[in-house]
Amino acid sequence: MAVATAHEGRQPRRADPMPFDGIRNSALVRTLADLLEALPDLFRKEIRLAQAEFGEKIKDGVKASVWMIVAGFLALISFFILIEAAIFGIASLGLALHWSCLIVAAVIGGAAAGSFFYGRSTLPDTLVPMRSAQEIREDIRTVKEKLT
Repeated sequence: MAVATAHEGRQPRRADPMPFDGIRNSALVRTLADLLEALPDLFRKEIRLAQAEFGEKIKDGVKASVWMIVAGFLALISFFILIEAAIFGIASLGLALHWSCLIVAAVIGGAAAGSFFYGRSTLPDTLVPMRSAQEIREDIRTVKEKLT
């Protein structure tokens, strides 16, 4: 004979859902999961975009540099023509052409020498970074003290 239980005829009661089941299935969690899943792809795309932008900037920089080199070359040609004009201007005053060339060359040579000596006077005595070298010496001395 079977013993009757209080639960006969009823479906067995399911355990209450975990308190986090609602959070696990929420839209926020799904969105965060989708975001974390898409993050590596997003980083790859951003890196590709940065590379493309960098390449374009390099290309534009090279193009600008070429035009600046052309401008420098044309300026040099203009400078030579101005020198020639100075030579002919002095020669038109009655001085021989070779003396005119010598005078203009001496003036330009003097300007070059003055520029050189001014640049040399502004040059630091040594190119060694003094503060960094002093810090390194102090670090070495500290390490030696700690080891002995």
